[in-house]
Amino acid sequence: MIITVTLNAAIDKSLSVPNFRLGRRHRSVEQTTLAGGKGVNVARTLKTLGQPVIATGFAGGPTGTRIVEQLTAESILNDFVRIAEESRTNTAVHDPTNGAQTEINERGPTVSAREVELFREKLLYLAQGADVVVIAGSLPHGVAPDLYAQLIKELRRTNVSVIVDTDGEPLRHAVRAEPEAVSPNMREAEELVGHEFNDEEDMVIAVREMRQLGAREAIMTVPDGCIASVPEERGEGPAATVLRVHIEPRETVATVGAGDAFLAGYVAARYAGSDPEERLRYAVACGAESTQRLGAGLVDAQRVERLLGEIDVRRLVASAEVG
Repeated sequence: MIITVTLNAAIDKSLSVPNFRLGRRHRSVEQTTLAGGKGVNVARTLKTLGQPVIATGFAGGPTGTRIVEQLTAESILNDFVRIAEESRTNTAVHDPTNGAQTEINERGPTVSAREVELFREKLLYLAQGADVVVIAGSLPHGVAPDLYAQLIKELRRTNVSVIVDTDGEPLRHAVRAEPEAVSPNMREAEELVGHEFNDEEDMVIAVREMRQLGAREAIMTVPDGCIASVPEERGEGPAATVLRVHIEPRETVATVGAGDAFLAGYVAARYAGSDPEERLRYAVACGAESTQRLGAGLVDAQRVERLLGEIDVRRLVASAEVG
């Protein structure tokens, strides 16, 4: 079983608005409204890919009720902790005439220490029947930035693999708690390692640094695929390989949630027992396929399979040292 954690779940509204301009009145030509937040999006894609998944996190007020009801309607198993304050609503506006995308994310609820403790107890209970826990997205207000790190340490003691996709201070704390994998985008990775990337060599150095910080696998998503540092399969030592996974850019419908579909593809392939190269290939196919539709976490599993043949994998570095 796979568990996804979304502590800042939301209702996500995606609008397609041609010739969008600030300060003008517009009408959308297409829209979707889905339960969202990064972990929820991952759960949706995992469900589509046929993997067993339970979504958990915080849900509050009428918006929280709507999140739970939508997941249930999609046949996504879920078990959320109810909180006193209202869950957030996010809006993404995509302009199909130029591909520009504008996102407006609400502040979200403040969560109490008691609510955090209730969630911790629930997660550790659910983890008793899980193989993988995916912790994804931002932390709500009132939560210590090292909460993900605390959860990782507790989950690792139960022999559950933990995969993390967050940013900023929560990511800095989380990577040092030695998760199985982290999956930041380029901006998030630059912030984590403390320097900008000018070329592919800088990115290779960055994913190796992320492993040196504590993650067993470091996967950085880029617009046309990913760069990842993964352990050599032959042993548990520090030897690592850096892989560059690439797909030719294509015209997109929307890119919101592409990173979540990428992560879900990686987790699904990992859960199915695929080797690191095949996990990354499948992840890139899922991320690319998701850009062809409006709404986060939406993919067509058959189209994902067809994309696999278009993906190139190169081995950039094989080293006996992590750093």
